[in-house]
Amino acid sequence: MKRSAALFLALLFFALPLFSACGTALPPETETAEERPAALPTARPTGEGGEDAPHGVIGEAFVQSQAEMALSLFSEVYRADPKSVLLSPLSVSLALTMTANGARGETKEELERFLAGGAEIGAFNEQLYTYTASLGGSEDARLKAADSIWYNGSAITPAPAFLDLVRTYYAAEVRELDLASPDAADRINGWVKEKTDEMIPKIVSEKDLGPSAAMVLVNALAFEAKWKDPAETTREMAFTDGEGKTKTLPFFSGREQAYIKGEKETGFIKPYAGGTFAFLALLPNEGISLSDYLASLDGERYLALVNGSEGRAVNVTIPEFSSEFGCDLAETLPLLGVKTVFGGNADLSGLSADGKRDFSVSKVLHKTRIDLTKDGTKAAAATAVVVRKNAALSPEQLPSVVLDRPFLYAIVDTATGLPIFFGCFEG
Repeated sequence: MKRSAALFLALLFFALPLFSACGTALPPETETAEERPAALPTARPTGEGGEDAPHGVIGEAFVQSQAEMALSLFSEVYRADPKSVLLSPLSVSLALTMTANGARGETKEELERFLAGGAEIGAFNEQLYTYTASLGGSEDARLKAADSIWYNGSAITPAPAFLDLVRTYYAAEVRELDLASPDAADRINGWVKEKTDEMIPKIVSEKDLGPSAAMVLVNALAFEAKWKDPAETTREMAFTDGEGKTKTLPFFSGREQAYIKGEKETGFIKPYAGGTFAFLALLPNEGISLSDYLASLDGERYLALVNGSEGRAVNVTIPEFSSEFGCDLAETLPLLGVKTVFGGNADLSGLSADGKRDFSVSKVLHKTRIDLTKDGTKAAAATAVVVRKNAALSPEQLPSVVLDRPFLYAIVDTATGLPIFFGCFEG
């Protein structure tokens, strides 16, 4: 595949279409939002000078910045704890970008560098919205996204301008909730469980909230798709993990038409039904560990591999597996330049109607799950940002990729190459 292959793979990184603004009045606790529309809203946001904000085109800089963010975040999480990691860069981006709309000064600049490659957050909102609006689906392949904001009215009065932004670009449901109450975590977790088709039953705990919690900004994603060409049978094979230990797993096989051959890896792209999404696999060459391979892979090289995929047949063998992962990205993001938002110098004054710098982020909780079988894939992710108040060849000639040792994988959209889910399987 050429340039279109990268675009083909990248869109899964982000969420689904959003709503137009709902006004500036604070909503009641019971407010809900409809499903995001498939097209951009009729009334477009305007720039700072009142001019129409640019829309309708996903820029190359946007794609490159999102690929770089995905790879740098994944590599840092894996480096801290090498195992079968699974992240949703799209979910992380949506939750943190909502937060960034309330940031100011150095806090805002750090978030812009990490999320948007330095682009101003207002322009990034528009690009992110355009991208998510482009993520269509079908009956056999769908991606659902939802966003919500839960605020403690005794600790913060949300700024009307901030609420306008998150409603316009993220279709966020906004609810007032006593975050110190015993049932606060259950309320948020119940919402996440519903929006992830019950794959993520819990994202926050009671200890994550408490009296100091002022606001929780949440994203939830649910993905379900059948393969374009499902396998009919599975067979038991040995999988060798990173420590050289073997286990028996069910594998299924097939022939795909997008082969990846790089200096350090082989791989393939396997489409889901409908053509909007695909599964990408990258298998490091024999003798290259997954950690060493990740150290050599950045966003630019990732996109180059996707762009350079060959439209030739390849025999593939894939394990059926389930994997789930959870972490607090507050331990990782400072290593990637997002620092001040977590400390006493945080400036999240744009969140609050009074404009005071009384708030900082205490946690960025992230959970994911994937179930991959011969029939298709189900995956889900949730991210919660907790803001506290301070105090065609013949078979014998075909290349072959057998995923029987640790490998990287991604669920991608077929228009940009950006990963919606990005993981590794260690066995």
